[in-house]
Amino acid sequence: MKKSLFFIAILFSIIATAQYEIVYNLEKGKSYPQNQVVTSEQQQVINGMPQEITTIITTETDYLVTDVKDGIYYIDIIIKKMSNETKTPMGTETITSDGPESNAMNTIFKNMIKEPIKITMNKHGEILSFDNIAQLEGLTNGVEMPQMQLLQVEAALKKEMSAEKQTANYQQLSAILPKEKVAVGDSWFQSITVNSIAAFEATSNFELESVNDNSYIISSTAIVKSPDNASTNLNGMKANYSLSGHELWYIHYR
Repeated sequence: MKKSLFFIAILFSIIATAQYEIVYNLEKGKSYPQNQVVTSEQQQVINGMPQEITTIITTETDYLVTDVKDGIYYIDIIIKKMSNETKTPMGTETITSDGPESNAMNTIFKNMIKEPIKITMNKHGEILSFDNIAQLEGLTNGVEMPQMQLLQVEAALKKEMSAEKQTANYQQLSAILPKEKVAVGDSWFQSITVNSIAAFEATSNFELESVNDNSYIISSTAIVKSPDNASTNLNGMKANYSLSGHELWYIHYR
């Protein structure tokens, strides 16, 4: 009886410390959806008056695997819909790719999603190449604005949508898997620097919470922090900003 209990204890110990290699296992010809909602709350002081702004960015995307060679995935990122909702004390403004073309920004969003972004990615989610040239062409087609303003808008968009910046943004979503084998309860880290309108550093802690026959459940907490005395340019005006806070999210990976 004691020997049986001892064997069961050893078996339980082996199961509890099982190691898992978590990598992407994508198939050629298949499409993988990703729906993302990012909500940010900002507290600003403008001319001495406090102002709260809430921004909700929603994106519906398909990752179509066009080929797999030597462990490298060739993927078309197809953005099906994107929207930006901004709530301020003055009201709510919504920009959406399927909204009426009477809103110039709706048309620009619609133009952004006409062509796929082409990337290559390894099994750990690291983006090896990023091609969004087709996406950047014709961003302002059909937009009714004075020519000078149109050129300024187009230049600003292309700067913010550069391959370098977008690679960092997309890799933040894809390169979240551990490089080594992990057991339930193990943690790993990821640090990235985002250089957009506002630059900041995000340090994420991931933990493998549970495993079943079909999926891994991964939780993540992130600390966001901007550089000291950070500033940016908003509509031609210098603005100081300070970002700090925590994010919490769960990943259901199959």
